[in-house]
Amino acid sequence: MFKQLFNRLSYISALIIKEFQIIWSDPRNRIMILLPPLLQLTIFAFTATFEVKNISMVIYDKDNTTISRSLSDKFQNTPTVHTVYHVDNESDFKNLIDTQKVYLGLTIPPDFSRTLYAQKPATLQFILDGRKSNAAQIVMGYSTQIVNAFQYELSDISIPEPQITIDIRHWFNPNLNYQWFIIISLTGAIATIMMLAITALAVAQEKEQGTFDQIIVAPLSSTEILIGKTIPALLIALLDVSLMIGAGLLFFDLPLSGSFVSLYLSIIVFLISIAGIGLFISTLCQTQQQAILGVFAFFAPTFLLSGFVAPIENMPLFLQKLSIINPLTYFFNLMKGIFLKDITGPMIWENIIPLLIISIITLTFAGWFFNKKLD
Repeated sequence: MFKQLFNRLSYISALIIKEFQIIWSDPRNRIMILLPPLLQLTIFAFTATFEVKNISMVIYDKDNTTISRSLSDKFQNTPTVHTVYHVDNESDFKNLIDTQKVYLGLTIPPDFSRTLYAQKPATLQFILDGRKSNAAQIVMGYSTQIVNAFQYELSDISIPEPQITIDIRHWFNPNLNYQWFIIISLTGAIATIMMLAITALAVAQEKEQGTFDQIIVAPLSSTEILIGKTIPALLIALLDVSLMIGAGLLFFDLPLSGSFVSLYLSIIVFLISIAGIGLFISTLCQTQQQAILGVFAFFAPTFLLSGFVAPIENMPLFLQKLSIINPLTYFFNLMKGIFLKDITGPMIWENIIPLLIISIITLTFAGWFFNKKLD
């Protein structure tokens, strides 16, 4: 019995070694495996952000008094505002917005100071470029904060104190560092692409190169063949994820509130669930081109339904239900929870168990289709 088990393991080991030799024999494969994940992580960490910096704006000050100029200076001295244009007519004001040279336009009415001295509510007009809707909302939030801060700095006029004071605290990410969110999310997205690509090409490549028959005649069962195809892809994807996590910890000060054990348990289970999907795609495809198209056909909706682009709660109900079978949704929950929240064991298992179920289902279907192909 032990001798037979040893023989089966030796056959699988030989297949695993063969897979590694195929992948690493081509220098281009080595470059594609190691370089793009780190390059994408670095580029997206600095470019893909929900913050709006270097804001350009135009101010049309019809009041032109000490108070109105103080408000203009308040905007000009704000770190997020890069350029402030001052105009003295409606035409120039409109032109700067129409040509997209500014995000924001501020008009100060001619009675602004007089109204404040009379202790009456004064009006300001903000005009934002609706073509950049997300940026416009963020810039409006900044503008509201600047105006609120300005009114409390006025020492020479009496402004009634507000009856309600709002004290805002951001849990788990106090400084709203969007790089943390981007890095955590991109790690899952890039790992998904890598795992899908390697496993989806595993069988399709053999078919296209004419070596699939050699695997069939080998003394291996279909399950052992799939295991031999999965393990190299799993180890390579795990290496890529480790490199990205290391880069996040070293260069972007990404905090790790939870444990490495919980982190890597979550990563391994997630990668296995993606491996099942990749192998399922691979068994259906006859060529590498079909496999690549299958990867992108699966990844695009998976990524959009994961909660990275928009909160799942904001989606229509039927799309929210689809996210239940999306492995990336659970992985994002685990990554954010382990890195930023130090979530407890029950919360970790709430997300790992669905990944295990997805893994079992996808690997079972992949094995079933693979057996049909062999028959």
